[in-house]
Amino acid sequence: MYSLDINFLNDRPDYKPVSNQPTKAAKTGSAVDQTPLIIGGVVALALNAAVGGAYWWVTQENFKTGALKAQFEGEAAKLEAQASEISKIEGETKQIESEYKALGTVFDQIKPWSAIWRDLADRIPPGVKISQITQTEPTPLPAAAAPPPAAASPSPSGSPSPGGSPSASPAAAATPAAPAAPVQTATLLITGVASSFEQVNDFVLLIQRSPFFKEMDTKLVGATLKSNTTQLEFQNKSSAGNEAPKLLPIVEYKIETALSATPASELLPELRNKQADGLAIRIETLQEKGVLAQKPEVKKP
Repeated sequence: MYSLDINFLNDRPDYKPVSNQPTKAAKTGSAVDQTPLIIGGVVALALNAAVGGAYWWVTQENFKTGALKAQFEGEAAKLEAQASEISKIEGETKQIESEYKALGTVFDQIKPWSAIWRDLADRIPPGVKISQITQTEPTPLPAAAAPPPAAASPSPSGSPSPGGSPSASPAAAATPAAPAAPVQTATLLITGVASSFEQVNDFVLLIQRSPFFKEMDTKLVGATLKSNTTQLEFQNKSSAGNEAPKLLPIVEYKIETALSATPASELLPELRNKQADGLAIRIETLQEKGVLAQKPEVKKP
């Protein structure tokens, strides 16, 4: 009923059955295969750390840049406020300078009548008398009209061709600046009497040499020889019956001249000689302050 199977292979020395347990070599090989994974993990951690450090550095730099930008914007706002204040001060300074220059120009155009009368009195020859001086103010010049715009000159080639490109029109010639209008001054008509025509001519020449009058505008308008209507009376009653001597005829003259347009700052020596010290001191003070420029003095005999 029962049978026995006896296996004698295990008893043979040359027979060794295969074992199912892993060997040490297999275990050692599996440990070496995990090295790339470890290296990859270290590299990934290093990359993440580098990215995080770069992000932190960029964030800090952006924060510093924003702070510097805010600081610069604040300084720029302060500088703009200071620049506007400086511009305002410069405008006020220019306005004050223009007012000072206008005031200085007014003083520079003044010529005291006392100096003019003294100059005439010093130039009157013996035998010449002034009866009357009439002053006429100049007529204001009309405002100059604006020049008309320059018309474009026609092209020498006639009308342009349909296919051709339009050529640029030539630039209009620059309009020359209008010359400055001469300064208009008051005109004087001097009337009086003289003993002879020679004395009248000498008086005209002396007025022409005066720095207070225009040489080219000084001329003799008229001179007439008339009898002397002056009546002589004897102070001694005993000589009342005697005939009074006849006086020589006289010359009635009219001289027309115009006040000089020379600025008073160029007539300082003449003003001092004619005892117009007040105006001379004012002009010298304005020159020292830079309101009036230093000008060469006009000297006439």
